[in-house]
Amino acid sequence: MKAVDTNVLVRAMLGDDDMQSPIAHRFLQGKIFLPLTVLLETGWVLKSNAGLSRMQIAAMLSTFVRLPNVHLEDLDGVLAALAAYAEGGDFADHLHLVAAKGAEAFVTFDQGMMTNDAVGVPVELLR
Repeated sequence: MKAVDTNVLVRAMLGDDDMQSPIAHRFLQGKIFLPLTVLLETGWVLKSNAGLSRMQIAAMLSTFVRLPNVHLEDLDGVLAALAAYAEGGDFADHLHLVAAKGAEAFVTFDQGMMTNDAVGVPVELLR
């Protein structure tokens, strides 16, 4: 199984490059591993470069990560992070918590993180 980069996902999802998009689409038919960092960057690119709404991004990424040939860390956590993002949460913050799953707590100075409980990792605010 091969891991995939952001540019491959974006080319396939947007179909915005006549040469690379069909190649990306064919590659994504095989078994792939999707790193959380690539998922995060893909969300950022879809928002900042393609101008998609958070609802569109959450729907696209939720559909993609559920494909049977796509493998990633903690599918349930990622789906919870995408749902929270669709409702106004910060996607990066939620994915940080997915990546921290199993830790005693996620420690931060960011008060906004206190509402991020979608994946069950306790958030502790440093004071």
